[in-house]
Amino acid sequence: MLRVSPLFLVCALLNAQEIKYIDLTVIEQRTDLRHPPAPPANCEEGKPCRGGGYGSLGIADGSGDPRDPHALGVYLQAVTPTDIDPAEPFDAEFRVLNTGLVPIDIPVSPHLSDLQPADESAQFSYFSLALVVEARMLKTPSLISSGFVELYGSPDHAGTILALRPGEWICVKAKLKVQNWPMDPVPVLLRGEFWPRRNTFYPHPGGASYGIENLYPNHTPTPSLAVHLVRSVRKRDPKQ
Repeated sequence: MLRVSPLFLVCALLNAQEIKYIDLTVIEQRTDLRHPPAPPANCEEGKPCRGGGYGSLGIADGSGDPRDPHALGVYLQAVTPTDIDPAEPFDAEFRVLNTGLVPIDIPVSPHLSDLQPADESAQFSYFSLALVVEARMLKTPSLISSGFVELYGSPDHAGTILALRPGEWICVKAKLKVQNWPMDPVPVLLRGEFWPRRNTFYPHPGGASYGIENLYPNHTPTPSLAVHLVRSVRKRDPKQ
C-alpha cells in the first residue's frame, strides 16, 4: 500500500476541494452498444443450422505496485435508508478522493453508449470505474454481498475523463441494489470500493467480444457505515 507522509496529508487537506458532483439518481444511464446485424442462418435439411451471433469475454489481470504514486480512496459518505430491504434500491453517496502523490485520470461520464463510434462495426476502447458498496458482517471480515454503479470515459471524447489532483475529489450519488442478502435481518458494515478498468469492444456481425484489463492504482482503506439488512413482509393482495 502506498505510504503518504503526514506533511503531505496536511498539505492535501489544506488544498482539498470537490471539483464535480454527479447525481445518477436523476439520470437514466445509456450503456447499450451496437453491433452489425447477424447474417442469415444457413439451414440445411437434416443438419443443424449454422450462423447467427456469438460473443466472448477476455480479462487481463495483474497486481498493484506499492511504489505507484497513483492512489484512490472511495468513501461511502451516506446510505439512505439505513434499514435496507434487498428487494428495494437504496441511495448511496460516494466521495472519490485522490489520495496519491500525483494527478490521476478517472472517467466521469454516465453514458457508455455515447463513446461508441458512429460506425457500429468499428472497435473502440474506453475506461470504466465501478463504484462499489461491499457488505460485510460485523464480527467477520467475509464479504457477503456487493452492488455497484459505473462511470465511463475516453480520451477521444472531451469532458469524459477528469484529472484529479492530489487532495481533490468528486461526489457521486447513485441508486444501488445488491444481491445475496442473508435471509434473516442482520446488522452489517458497508464500505466503499472501486474497480478501474481499460476496456475494448470488438463488434462483429450478430454480436461482440470484450477485452478487459484490470488497473491497479493503490487503494486507500476507508471507513465503513453500519446499516441493518431487513426483509419486508408484503401482504398478498386478495384480489390477485
